[in-house]
Amino acid sequence: MANEPLQGQLSLLYQLQERDQELLSVQRKLQEIPSSIEQLEAGVVQSEEDMAAKSSELAETETQQRSKNAELEMNAVQREKYRDEQRVVKTNEAYDALERQIEYLDEVDGEAEDTILILMEKSDQLKEELAALEIEVNREKQKTASETAKLQQELKDLEIERDEKLKRRKAFLPKIDKRLRDEYHRWMKAQFANQSGATRAKTGFVALSKNGICTSCRIAIQPQTLKEAQKYEKQVYCSSCKRLLYVEPATPDVPFP
Repeated sequence: MANEPLQGQLSLLYQLQERDQELLSVQRKLQEIPSSIEQLEAGVVQSEEDMAAKSSELAETETQQRSKNAELEMNAVQREKYRDEQRVVKTNEAYDALERQIEYLDEVDGEAEDTILILMEKSDQLKEELAALEIEVNREKQKTASETAKLQQELKDLEIERDEKLKRRKAFLPKIDKRLRDEYHRWMKAQFANQSGATRAKTGFVALSKNGICTSCRIAIQPQTLKEAQKYEKQVYCSSCKRLLYVEPATPDVPFP
């Protein structure tokens, strides 16, 4: 006949495991939310940096345009000076030399005017892009603020849920035999000692067995092992995944799991 106390203890331990997996899920979400908020904020920061870079490019373009306009003004002054000199020179050679200087200034001005046109077009394009970026940044800020508020509320709700689950867990623990409980906690602690173990712990320390199959590793339990486990006279472990077996009783009317 099955040892009902052991079967009951395994049932309680399995319930504890399910509760702990729920807690792990909550804790995982609690860890993910701050990262999600950081990503949202990073998106806004990146958008603002893009806008600042565009604004800086526009400022540099306008500075270059002002510089070219100043160059035109200086050349206009210099051209007028050369013309004044032409009126008073005594020789054709001196007059022609001044004319060549004026022609050079005209060429320089032509190039400057072409550059100014290019800079004006670039400036207009940058202003359009900057205006579009500003709209996008404002939209991103509003979206981020809304989503961040939701995530912060979810964080508070999860913290409350976690605290309630921890409180219920604390009240539930005394129902389980201390030796069995300590073994479970040692196993969980060992799994969380490394990253792969943390993933492995999600499937739990207690493995259900239905129809002779370990639901943890999906491998058929050896007949003799299954028979021993169904007696519930001692703790029996899966020979494959080494988890504690909680097997479907031989008597179908016994509650399981």
